[in-house]
Amino acid sequence: MKIQAEEIRRLCKEILLQLGTSEDGSEMVADHLTDNDLMGVRSMGVLRMVRYIDQIRSGYIDNRAKIQIESVTDSLLRVDANHNFGIIAFQELLPQLIAKARSSGIAGGAVVNCAHTGRIGAYSEAVSGQFMWSMVFGGGGNEKLKEVAPFGGAKGVFDTNPYALSLPIGDDDVCTTDFATSATAQGKMLVHRTNKTPVPTGWIIDRNGNPTTDVEDFYGGGAMLPSAGAKGYGLAMIAELFGDAALGKPHELNWFMIAVDLSRFVQRRQYLEAANALKHEVETCPPLDGFSEVLWPGQPELRKKHEQTAAGIDYSADEIKVIQSLAQRFNVESPVQA
Repeated sequence: MKIQAEEIRRLCKEILLQLGTSEDGSEMVADHLTDNDLMGVRSMGVLRMVRYIDQIRSGYIDNRAKIQIESVTDSLLRVDANHNFGIIAFQELLPQLIAKARSSGIAGGAVVNCAHTGRIGAYSEAVSGQFMWSMVFGGGGNEKLKEVAPFGGAKGVFDTNPYALSLPIGDDDVCTTDFATSATAQGKMLVHRTNKTPVPTGWIIDRNGNPTTDVEDFYGGGAMLPSAGAKGYGLAMIAELFGDAALGKPHELNWFMIAVDLSRFVQRRQYLEAANALKHEVETCPPLDGFSEVLWPGQPELRKKHEQTAAGIDYSADEIKVIQSLAQRFNVESPVQA
């Protein structure tokens, strides 16, 4: 069933307001979740509201906490979310990070003591839209979030410790790679659980270290495997060290973001000519058997957003039940038309 994005945005915002989130904060989180569903990143969309509600009510997310930003140096920022949404903390960081990068050529920002950050590619994309290169990564949750096994290990030690990197690839397009260092994002496990579907082989092990495709084995004490074996594990370990040993014990994960002003190296027109040439070469590469075309990183999500903005977001029957349940619990008009 298709639902217009504005209806999902309204549902999320009204619930967040009822839970005591500020007007601006409710808009930020609702916009973020809706945009993720528009892009087809369902693991970071409206389904997250179920967990957010529980986390606000338990106090894990302090949705009324003041977010504090300080300049550490002329080119470094530190944002203390005080257990508020990481989504809101990043939105507070972005304009100041961009301004510092414009002034100094390069800037970095740490986000600490935050709850869930959502899709981190959204933040690197926002920075790259200002003609910058950007990277963000997070880690440090090994004391609380033991969801991913190290390479060769039989139990969870890390969280998913994701990375996102973005660069402009056209006048309006941004090329983004946004990935968990585990075999999949934790939110995708939630999607499989909601839809009662098995996960692909190679994603998870059960509590005894045995391979499994039953998503309930993960929630029953199992773990995800690292992406690409030792490669994903290596990236996860670096993120874990920085997020923990450098930035301190996190509430969930600690994060670090970098912005580089591309104009310090190249004129915009010259850059876009080279970027468009590479984009064309990728798009015209002959596809392998089983593929209809070759896409650049971030293109599938941008295409999906364009399609669903016009036609509505396509939710499964089980996802519709979750949306209806959310509306009923908070006595909010349901986005699902009878």
